[in-house]
Amino acid sequence: MDIFRILSRGAALKRSSNSDPGVKSESQNATKDKQNSLLRQVEKETDFFNTRKHTEVTKDIEDEAQDEAVPPPKIATEEDAAKLRKQNKVNVSGTDIPLPIGSFEDLIARCNLNRKLLANLIASGYSEPTAIQCEAIPASAEGRDLIACAPTGSGKTLAYLIPMAQALISSPKTKNYGIRGVVIAPTNELAIQIYQTLAPMCRGSNLNVTLLSKQVASKISSSIISANKFDVLICTPLRLIDLVKKEQVDLSKVEHLVIDEADKLFDHGFVEQTDEILSHCTLPTRRTSMFSATIPSGVEEMANSIMKDQIRIIVGHKEGASTSIDQKLVFTGNEEGKLLAIRQMVQQGEFKPPIIIFLQSIPRAKALFHELIYDKLNVEVIHAERTPKQREEAIRRFKNGDAWVLITTDVLARGVDFKGVNLVINYDVPQTSQAYVHRIGRTGRGGKEGKAVTFFTKEDKLAIKPVLNVMKQSGCHEGYSEWMESMEKLTKKEKQQIKQHEIKRKKISTVPQVVSKKRKQRKEMIEASKRRKEETK
Repeated sequence: MDIFRILSRGAALKRSSNSDPGVKSESQNATKDKQNSLLRQVEKETDFFNTRKHTEVTKDIEDEAQDEAVPPPKIATEEDAAKLRKQNKVNVSGTDIPLPIGSFEDLIARCNLNRKLLANLIASGYSEPTAIQCEAIPASAEGRDLIACAPTGSGKTLAYLIPMAQALISSPKTKNYGIRGVVIAPTNELAIQIYQTLAPMCRGSNLNVTLLSKQVASKISSSIISANKFDVLICTPLRLIDLVKKEQVDLSKVEHLVIDEADKLFDHGFVEQTDEILSHCTLPTRRTSMFSATIPSGVEEMANSIMKDQIRIIVGHKEGASTSIDQKLVFTGNEEGKLLAIRQMVQQGEFKPPIIIFLQSIPRAKALFHELIYDKLNVEVIHAERTPKQREEAIRRFKNGDAWVLITTDVLARGVDFKGVNLVINYDVPQTSQAYVHRIGRTGRGGKEGKAVTFFTKEDKLAIKPVLNVMKQSGCHEGYSEWMESMEKLTKKEKQQIKQHEIKRKKISTVPQVVSKKRKQRKEMIEASKRRKEETK
């Protein structure tokens, strides 16, 4: 592998403290173990998203880890459960709450977990359950409705997929019986990710799962295929509602309904669609699960109205960020200061890819993309105006490390799992604390460390307060200045104002006004010339 390519991709090769230019380096006489250690380090650091299969060197690490592995805790009593919950900062409420699990193997004895399902889990790289999985899987496996809140990157997807898959596999129905499981998500990207997690788990089983993509929906709508052939449907709300209204999809036999990113799907713009789906899932024994990283009280009230004897699981805070994320607020003065701040981060070595940059609108995302391209940075952009194919290609390039920076709007703020993002930059302050938590949750996933930087100007004096509250809850007191502590709390009217109206900002550009004016005049001359030609025809 080209050493320059390794270093340009963010790898850090540690040098020996005893190295001396006049003496032979230790690597010349290094043992095989030391060589393997260096190879492991390079291979790990250049694989941003764990997408490549590693060499035998990686196998050595796994063997060492197995030798030193600590046996999973056995949760047999309420005392054991209380100890585990305190350790994981978990709050559980409800009646007849099941004991959490200590390992995936516990599910074989307690929930009769399908051994093929367990083998597929292990083959997919899942070794032990996270805090939310320890609580949610046994609760859902016992047929309980669930409302669960846990930080981004904590394994919520697996927490609802395992019990749903287990229940459906263990009670097979006749061929073409109909859809028995539905998972709805607010974005196509998240729906694709959920499908890519579930499909390998069900390999070799009798469960037929599908992603309700545009192509699949078109085939169902044209009666080329029947929706009844599928057991589990993963989709966004509108596409499903369209087929339900055409009577191409029947939801009356749905046994398991999962609402991922529940706070978004019960918010304005989505709540009517979610209600429409719920009204067609009429099976009396239906199990409903809602998951998100943030659960506002209003959403929880709506959730309670459609659930029966539910269990509530909160990992950490209801609206808190992961403690593994180092959060920072940077005052840039004005819009031009934001571009200068990014360029300064590049110069000072703080701009370590892979990086995601969030902006409040599509025009601003496009503008920043062109600015950073001009700076010769390796960037990609994703927003709602790009086609699904373009968005998939951008994500693929970013995951493979071909693009170092991904510029986007809130379309990628939820659910999408990028394993290895070093830095998230909020170029524009998000409008709510929930949006902030989901944005910065693209880094620091799975317990890994990450960094989040939020730029703000004098126009953001109100919008910055919810961000500050999240930082305080997460213990990031060094990430903001002391004078911010004196900022008063937002009134209800101010919160509503921020949420409903985007802050008006100047255009993103470092082009001098004289040059910009000349470009505009030239463009107008070209358009006028075209009009004259058309008139003379």
